Amino acid sequence: MDTYTLYAAQFLPFKEHFGPKGHNACKGCGVALAVRQVYKALEGSGANIEQAKWQIPWEESIIVNSGAIAAGSQPALLSIAKKEGALHICFDNECTGGRVDTAVMLKKLPAVASASGCDYSATACPSHPFDLVDKIRKAWDCAGSAFVHILCPCPVGWGFEAENTVKVGRKAVESRVFPLYEIAQGYYKITCEDPNPQPVEGYVKAQTRFAGWSAKKIIALKEEVNANLELLKSKTQKTL
Repeated sequence: MDTYTLYAAQFLPFKEHFGPKGHNACKGCGVALAVRQVYKALEGSGANIEQAKWQIPWEESIIVNSGAIAAGSQPALLSIAKKEGALHICFDNECTGGRVDTAVMLKKLPAVASASGCDYSATACPSHPFDLVDKIRKAWDCAGSAFVHILCPCPVGWGFEAENTVKVGRKAVESRVFPLYEIAQGYYKITCEDPNPQPVEGYVKAQTRFAGWSAKKIIALKEEVNANLELLKSKTQKTL
């Protein structure tokens, strides 16, 4: 069982910096939930949220230390200046307009950010709030630039009921379609790992966007998930 399985809302900072009446997002929006958690994570850190820069949609390359990270057309990017470098946060709702190259690139961003000189990079999901808050704080406290890629389930784009945002996010993580890990100064660590992962089929069936998928395509996804997980585990073992 991972460290962050238990969820109790009162354990998070009480103050609301991102009020539900302060945005026009859809009901159950994963991006809105993630932004709310990010703001709570940065409470008392000295981060100047008011001066943060948003790119929506994210179309241009951003420079992280000596390298560049190129991304697609839909995810939102929040950049907050630090004493040294910046904290870049990608809110990824996987609405890439059908561009497979963009979707594949986004999944590789933490590794790209680390290779580009980021002291800290990680993946997160608002379905696992304590993991997300912990990583945002680590990203802010690290010496140089940092990057966090947050998967944000989208009820409209993915096709599920608005009240199931957290449930679908947990399915993404627990099926290992979207593993949670961090890279600190080149060292990999899986932060949430269940010895009994949920089946990929459960994640697929929870969303109408996969309604037309054949059994063969689902098998291919399972093979891709397993291959990516084995690669991640090999990197983790090498850096122990």
